[in-house]
Amino acid sequence: MTFDLENFDRPVMSPQVARLIVDILDDMNVSLVELFDRLDFDQGLLADDEAFLSFNQMFGLIDAALRLSPIPWLGLKVGGAETVGTWGALGYAIMSSANEIEATKIGQKYYQAAPSLIQTTTRIEAGRQRIQMDPIYPIERLVPFCVEENIVGIMRLSSEYLQEPMNPLEISLTYSKPVYARKYREYFDCPISYDQPENLVWTRVPTEQPLRTSDSASAQICLKLAEQLVAKHRGEDDFLLQVRRELLRHPGDMPDMEKVAATLAMSSRTLRRKLNALDTSFRQVQDDVRKNLALDYLRNTAMTIDQIADRLGYTESTNFRRAFKQWTMESPSHFRK
Repeated sequence: MTFDLENFDRPVMSPQVARLIVDILDDMNVSLVELFDRLDFDQGLLADDEAFLSFNQMFGLIDAALRLSPIPWLGLKVGGAETVGTWGALGYAIMSSANEIEATKIGQKYYQAAPSLIQTTTRIEAGRQRIQMDPIYPIERLVPFCVEENIVGIMRLSSEYLQEPMNPLEISLTYSKPVYARKYREYFDCPISYDQPENLVWTRVPTEQPLRTSDSASAQICLKLAEQLVAKHRGEDDFLLQVRRELLRHPGDMPDMEKVAATLAMSSRTLRRKLNALDTSFRQVQDDVRKNLALDYLRNTAMTIDQIADRLGYTESTNFRRAFKQWTMESPSHFRK
């Protein structure tokens, strides 16, 4: 098994966020005919409550939406339009929890019940809650949308069930300051740092304060539904996503197998064995991540070939050119033309 984009064709994402994107574009008079002409699925799929989207389909929609949207801060608008229902059974399980701490634990334990656009991990550090957001898709131009949707979505949903909103105290972002940074100030009203090593949001620490929407009976029902969804979506892709997430976390400083294994709290031998059981290898996963990052840089940035090679961790640009030709049967310069 190779870890190329084709491995993201498994339908696991509910269509709620996709519907929001389409509705917002429609309200802005964007042609939905033109939008779906760019996609490999039609609008009817989003109307099916039993349907699921693959990561490829979802990120394809986001990419097309960003290209057609008259505003670049589309992620902020989408996050601001979300409700508890957007997160399905997981959202209702969270909002019916007894208190803030329990709600946070449920979100961390059952996150797979509502597959997200970005991998989120939470911990308490230095008297604050640290929320880390790692990309799971190797197209950097989509990262701002995913981060914006995630932060604003958390703010919006928490305001529905918390007595005191979970507003950000500080934000760090891996990407450069966008031209619409003023919108960040309007939405977040906190210090924001750009070009940082990780995407982080700091909030107050969850407490034992009861939720406004606590309901023990509903909580039990929704938790069972969340458990069923987690069991349905958990599989071999989950481990590969963890490995890929570590490789994407610092694309300019691609870690080796020993570093990734240490981050995942295992030996390099165990990592190799787990990947072999999935009919792949660390080198194969790393090459696939590099390949798709390279395609993204060549399509969507003005970086030189040498700059891209350096960004992907190649000590010599000739090694990158050779690898790229093996991946695509073309040279980087020819592919860009």
